[in-house]
Amino acid sequence: MRRTRIVATIGPACDDRATLKSLLEAGVDVCRFNYSHGEPEDKTDLYRRVRDIEDELGRPTCILADLPGPKLRLGNFPEVEMLDEGSEITLHCGMRELESTNGTDFPVEYAGLSAELNVGDPILVADGLIRLTVLSTSGQSGGKVRCKVMDGGPISSRKGVNVPGTLVDLPAIGPKDKAALQHALENGADYIAVSYVRTAEDLMPAKEAIQAASMHVPILAKIEHPVALENLDSILDLADAVMVARGDLGVEIPLENVPVAQQRIIDKALERGMPVVVATQMLDSMTFQPRPTRAEVSDVSTAIRHGATGVMLSGETASGKYPLETVQTMAKIAQATEDGLDTYQLRPTALARFRSTRAVAHAGVELAREAGASRLVVATEHGTSPRLVSGYRPSIPVTAVSDRLRALRRTCLLPGVDAVLSKEHDRGSKTMREAVKQLVLQGRIKPGERVVAISGSPLAMRGATSTLRLYKIDSTGEILDAQ
Repeated sequence: MRRTRIVATIGPACDDRATLKSLLEAGVDVCRFNYSHGEPEDKTDLYRRVRDIEDELGRPTCILADLPGPKLRLGNFPEVEMLDEGSEITLHCGMRELESTNGTDFPVEYAGLSAELNVGDPILVADGLIRLTVLSTSGQSGGKVRCKVMDGGPISSRKGVNVPGTLVDLPAIGPKDKAALQHALENGADYIAVSYVRTAEDLMPAKEAIQAASMHVPILAKIEHPVALENLDSILDLADAVMVARGDLGVEIPLENVPVAQQRIIDKALERGMPVVVATQMLDSMTFQPRPTRAEVSDVSTAIRHGATGVMLSGETASGKYPLETVQTMAKIAQATEDGLDTYQLRPTALARFRSTRAVAHAGVELAREAGASRLVVATEHGTSPRLVSGYRPSIPVTAVSDRLRALRRTCLLPGVDAVLSKEHDRGSKTMREAVKQLVLQGRIKPGERVVAISGSPLAMRGATSTLRLYKIDSTGEILDAQ
């Protein structure tokens, strides 16, 4: 079983039913919906499509709703334009759309940019591929910024804009984020990704909106700003998962510092036993080519060996020519890397939250290792217990058991975790025995093997994990005894 989770961005290249199904069959665990592009309503049918395929395949599928965040972007304009080195262009701040650019005029959604920039400031577009220098600015909100093109290239609508060294005064959750969040919650998103997080407080509006909706949806914090690195501990203490968003991070800090920052984020996540996804340009050449570069293969493998629990594909699947081949390649790289990896060395070293539950989870992993068990079976109500168990990186599979499909969908982001949907979830031995029997019938547990079961107790506090059992399976597939 491959432990590393594959997150794939769903876009025009793969959002038809046939291609989407083939990606899920090839190894996609999490479908990322990028709300930075298009209107929220445009994704309604896509939610239904994923859920229909989920039913057909008979296994939970996780949907990650990625909010736009306080990110500067170009507005909309008709065609791809080529910027030549040494040429001059004008940015029209506070404009969402221009019907014609004339090759020199481009809209920027954020009106305040013209008031916050100074002559000589650098502007980076499209993850730094295009570099501009400010020649003049109106100095007022909603004005124009004249720029010289230092590094040219193709430019198109909605590309990201970065101004290193300038802290843009944008709210963590703006109007577009609120609309996207509401749409995601209404349509059953399993994780909410908050973009461009700078402080732990930036996560609160999303958390409060989720609580106000009386829902239990985990938050993934995207680290892509230097200020976030300064506040990393407090951000991770509040988040449920984290992403190393190397695209914006690589233009906000010096390129040579990105690998060290990536390792630091992974290490901090490992301390907490939380999922950590590495993203951006992992197999970028496969956007246009059927095979990756050796450097990209090494990059993916290194991220996994250093502790990443998930790897993400962006343009490779959203707009690339070879989405299926890219997913297949990513799965092969992950599996080959895992075959030579001792996951026990990656277990967390700290108890950050859920101390009592984590202690039982740790004991269960150790018991499984000492007893030679083939699988850990974990009952869950919201997906917390499997997350804690998987955080210890056991060398054997972890199966989450619940009567809540939404809880099982969340486990798709967890390393080495599969799922069983129970008919009823009383968090007792009966449910666990029924789950084990399903696993035997499916061939995931063989007669004679030992299984460690982790669950709650009716007498324990609701949501707490308190019970640990060692089962042995007889030749008929029934539980022989509890040890």
